[in-house]
Amino acid sequence: MLSRMERVPHDPRPTKPKKVGPSSDPSHPQPEAAEVESARLLANDARAELRSAGLSDREIDLLADEYIALDVGEDLGEFIAWARKRCARA
Repeated sequence: MLSRMERVPHDPRPTKPKKVGPSSDPSHPQPEAAEVESARLLANDARAELRSAGLSDREIDLLADEYIALDVGEDLGEFIAWARKRCARA
């Protein structure tokens, strides 16, 4: 048994290919449970700007999920720029 000070090293985040799995769109990367709140907050913060660029709420949510799941980042400005690149009309 390990003492409180001894910890078994582990990778806290799964590899990216494991994040592609069951969802409404199986080809769409899904955030881990611990990342879902980050994706929701990011989507909500970017929603007004991305809506004005013609994206639907569903598209914004999917993009935020993908952005967080792929560990692209968490910065709002970077997410909006990334989302605009991913969607031709944005």
